[in-house]
Amino acid sequence: MIHSRQIKKQRQTASSFPWKAASVFLSVSCVVFGVIYLVGMNDLIVKGFALKDLKSQVNMLAQENQDLQAKALTLQSYAVLSPRLQGLNMVQVEDVAYFIPQTPIVAKK
Repeated sequence: MIHSRQIKKQRQTASSFPWKAASVFLSVSCVVFGVIYLVGMNDLIVKGFALKDLKSQVNMLAQENQDLQAKALTLQSYAVLSPRLQGLNMVQVEDVAYFIPQTPIVAKK
């Protein structure tokens, strides 16, 4: 009889699942994955703010570029250049002669 009790006891200990170890493992896993999740979300949020700042900077620079292009076109206009040319005391060209060869010239190898 003693022998059969020992066999039953061995079966119970062999077939019982270590619930305490499993619960500790699951708890530690949840904490580790939670920390990893929080670190990842924090990184994404910081990158989102940086991206927002860069987009606003791009918009500001695009507007500044348009303003500078408009200013450059204004400074290159005839109305601005004409008075400046008169102050240079240049002589106006009256007769322009272009050189036109009588026979076509072709380069040979």
